[in-house]
Amino acid sequence: MRKNKLRILLATLGVPAVVFTVALLLRDAWAARLPTEVASHWGTGGVDDGIALDTLATWTLSAGAVLAVASTVLLLMLLRRGYGTHRPYVLVSTLLTMLPMAALISSMAVTLDAASWREAGGAGAALAVLAAVLVPATTVAVLIAPSVPPTTGVPDTPGDATVGLAAGQRATWNGAATNVALASGCVLAPLLALFLVDLLTENSLSWSGYAVPIAVGVLAMLGVSRVRVIVDSTGVTIRMGVLGFPTKHIPLSDIASAAATTTTLFRGGGLGIRTTPTGDTLFKVRGGPTLELVLASGRRVLANVDHPDQAAGLVNDLLREALWQHD
Repeated sequence: MRKNKLRILLATLGVPAVVFTVALLLRDAWAARLPTEVASHWGTGGVDDGIALDTLATWTLSAGAVLAVASTVLLLMLLRRGYGTHRPYVLVSTLLTMLPMAALISSMAVTLDAASWREAGGAGAALAVLAAVLVPATTVAVLIAPSVPPTTGVPDTPGDATVGLAAGQRATWNGAATNVALASGCVLAPLLALFLVDLLTENSLSWSGYAVPIAVGVLAMLGVSRVRVIVDSTGVTIRMGVLGFPTKHIPLSDIASAAATTTTLFRGGGLGIRTTPTGDTLFKVRGGPTLELVLASGRRVLANVDHPDQAAGLVNDLLREALWQHD
């Protein structure tokens, strides 16, 4: 446990501290070569705005420090409570932590030796510097961080839910959850926005001005308005979206138990495919009835579906049959 705590501290505090220090050193080393204001925003035509260097440094370094402490405390708390550590969360948290610091370095680098922020380098150069800082630093943090499975919540036997599957019988279950209101909103919202733009402005939009928002709405509708679940002797397959992509297949051997539960609309941070800090994965199109799979690793997978009790019962029956055959 102590070793894992140390690795978390090194990943979520140590690596950001190095980036923090580099940003401070560069700020002092480049002071004579930088104007009072540095580039801060870019548009299609180049640099759009600048900001006082001292102000940018204060805000970005302060934000990075606060985020580093917050993410470290959360990870240590989850580890102490038996939830383990989840490297994708370390990736996201350290990326967000170091983004403000990297933005400071990027703004200084592209404004270096320029007479003013208006003569700074373009967005491409700024993004290149940003990536040069974030990619190696985040990679190091993820490699340092431990991957610790949860130590609580894994049942010894399949859950109580059952559909009465007899020994030797075979069955397949198909179910889905569709959010019609969400699907309609994804398509109608861009149309309403375009209508209001036309109504309130004198200039008509180009064809691309209409096509892009509508295409985004249609893609959102196809991607997050439906979840389909298939249960058979091989395991559980979850297909996201109307087109069934992305798809996740969970082998039966990776599942410890299944149950029917409910989720709220905002659990996990919203709709779509969500991953929580504890490593749980959610496939969500709405709040309501949900199939919950407890994996042998201690992680959980949850998927919105109508009549999840039927799916959970079949999963548990298949697990019990697998145990009988093994014995």
